[in-house]
Amino acid sequence: MTFRKLVVYLAILGAGAWGASEYRTKREDSARTANEEGLPESAKAPASPGSMGSKFGPAAQVTADGMPAAPEGAEIRMLFIGNSLTYTWAMPQMLTGLARAGGINLKTEQHAPGGWRLVQHASAAEALTLIDAGGWTAVVLQEQSQWPAFSEQQVRSDVDPAATALAQRARASSPGVRILFYGTPANKNGDPRNAASIPELSAYEGMQTRLTATYRRLAREIGGVTVPAGEAWRAVRRANPEIELYGDDVHPSKAGAYLIACAFYGSMFARSPVGNSYTAGLEPSVAAQLQRAAWDAVIDEAARR
Repeated sequence: MTFRKLVVYLAILGAGAWGASEYRTKREDSARTANEEGLPESAKAPASPGSMGSKFGPAAQVTADGMPAAPEGAEIRMLFIGNSLTYTWAMPQMLTGLARAGGINLKTEQHAPGGWRLVQHASAAEALTLIDAGGWTAVVLQEQSQWPAFSEQQVRSDVDPAATALAQRARASSPGVRILFYGTPANKNGDPRNAASIPELSAYEGMQTRLTATYRRLAREIGGVTVPAGEAWRAVRRANPEIELYGDDVHPSKAGAYLIACAFYGSMFARSPVGNSYTAGLEPSVAAQLQRAAWDAVIDEAARR
């Protein structure tokens, strides 16, 4: 897809209880303590506005789901609903660091107890109070790491209703809110415990493919955009295996969290993170590779819609 076609394409886009499960899940409450090392104390001098990347020409003026790009100086408010795959290494604060360096006034809040599922958030007073407060520019929905990779029947039964209810509640309290589905990375070695039911889960690649497919379907059917963190992760695993993205078998390392933050930056603001001065304390060469992988994934995701 050429840059011109891509911009035109982007511009016209617009738009119960826990219960018993046939699958076995692992709680995501063993993540290391959130670490905000590298987060700037004050806004850095804005970098040049991100573009569609050097191979794509000038900056796009719409976001990946066809919404107008954030105006300079406007306060952007994002609410993250998830678990430890959201809070590990203070990923939302890394996103804030990228935004500040890009001259964007971003404020984030989160409800992310370890191991929580969307069905729990959908009935949790604290999560619902945050959503109902209104004034959100975007609400991010993240399911427990394994569930989106389960069978479509199981996901439609046990994930879709909660995701739909949370999205509807966000839209009721914050008219015009953008719903972002956090397309999470797969476990380092897949989900072998459930491979007897779903053979693709025996290894990382199969699990990642299933996760991505579910988040894309949720975004399409409920309305929203998928943040392709998992696909950026897959690209780095293939092209730069020397960069350790995992802190353990499930959670991101500092580099992994930064990669995820870069994917959110590109998806939310329609700006490339490539060249952003905020690196979260990573080696500049490593940060540059992660920035590029994230932006390429965002561009690919937009071209799929």
